[in-house]
Amino acid sequence: MTTPEQAPVSALADPDTLTYAQTGGWDCVLCGVRLIDAPSRPLGTVTVKRDSARVVCEVWACASTCGTAPAPQDTSEPGHAGAATSTDPATETEWRAAIEHAAGCLACRTPGAGCETGEQLLHAYEKAIRKARAEEIA
Repeated sequence: MTTPEQAPVSALADPDTLTYAQTGGWDCVLCGVRLIDAPSRPLGTVTVKRDSARVVCEVWACASTCGTAPAPQDTSEPGHAGAATSTDPATETEWRAAIEHAAGCLACRTPGAGCETGEQLLHAYEKAIRKARAEEIA
């Protein structure tokens, strides 16, 4: 669990804007990158409100010097059609648009709430990544 030397992270990340995956340790708390296949490190703790309770969660960051921009890495579920590691500029632009929207959208951060704009941005990213992959293969 949490070690005593870990400091609260609230100065680096607003606990109210973190996704469930970020507070669960699956995604980087700073940039949102999926940590399944990425080097990661414990960053500290955040206190989040879940229903009527306040919960202290250990959060993680990617690599040793995580930036706040999304890294060009697979952030989808394994086997998902949108999974990719392309660094194509169009793909990065689409990813950035989707992640920036999701960071400020309560519906995107609430499991099961659904957000039409978020879905459209995610589909645009998936389309861009498929196009980039097709160009890499050709």
